[in-house]
Amino acid sequence: MKALQTSRIVLGLLLLPLVFGNALSGEPLPGSLPSDAIPQPNLPPGVNEALSNPNGSSKQVVEEDAPPVLVNGRRADELNEDELRNFLQDKVRTIHQGDGQVEMLRIAPGYPLVLEFAEPISGWELGDGKLISVKRSLQSLILRATEDKGDTSLIVFFGGGKTRPYHLFVEESFAKAQTLIRVAPFAKRNGMVQKASWSGGEQPGQYADVAEVAHVVENYDLLVREGSITPRDIQRLALFRRSQMTGFDYYYLYRFASGPLAITFAWRNPFPYPVRLDESTLRVAIGGSRFIPDFVSVNKELLPPKAATSGFLILFDPPFAPEQPFALVWKPR
Repeated sequence: MKALQTSRIVLGLLLLPLVFGNALSGEPLPGSLPSDAIPQPNLPPGVNEALSNPNGSSKQVVEEDAPPVLVNGRRADELNEDELRNFLQDKVRTIHQGDGQVEMLRIAPGYPLVLEFAEPISGWELGDGKLISVKRSLQSLILRATEDKGDTSLIVFFGGGKTRPYHLFVEESFAKAQTLIRVAPFAKRNGMVQKASWSGGEQPGQYADVAEVAHVVENYDLLVREGSITPRDIQRLALFRRSQMTGFDYYYLYRFASGPLAITFAWRNPFPYPVRLDESTLRVAIGGSRFIPDFVSVNKELLPPKAATSGFLILFDPPFAPEQPFALVWKPR
């Protein structure tokens, strides 16, 4: 008997809104609706009315768990401690990036990428604002992908006319993306080139050409904006490809109307032991031929495992067309 009374009370409470309508909230009762009309929901303030279709049916918003992060085909929560540590170390990096030196960054939708600088930021220039959003926080930039795939450029400006250019790739998987990049302060340098190797022998007048080419490579965007050079005089071709076989990343190819050719690149140490680079062993491979650059510059010579360095090379009289496919390789000792 008591259970029956309880059921009647609950049923009565459920029927109250049907009997009194909105009167309980102090709003006037709605007029009678046609039999074929469907009542429209009263959306609270701030809710987009586009959630309701014109025919009166409401879209269902379904919340789903984020897909699991896969690392080499395995879920991240299945990795052991060492595997997880190695995976996370690739997400947080400290890099040494010089003035005008291009770095490649990878970002995944839903996961912000933070660029943390040691110097105050003067401003930035984003190539495709529909692909990436940029927000400033003190001396950091917070990047977010707004599309699922694509690539674009980002140039960050600092005092003294210095720049740090980046090329951003939107990756579908977080396993390939980065989360925090700490950029070390600009290095104090004496002259244009920090570490360089002259491969073609000492020839009168060519050291001045090296300094000129190095200046253009490091400050191309700034020089074009100032009108000091034009793309007709010096053409820059974007490469932005990676060789899994040799470990090289290719950034730009600079084609000088006067003849020289310059290529900017990066190389990551794939070995489980430190490697000391010898710039004189770098070769440009085209088919079965190997060409010795006239000049090679790298920022770091000793690389721990998984560490990377960037640099550029110069060919004053290239024996091949810039349009030909090429690869960079280290000559075995």
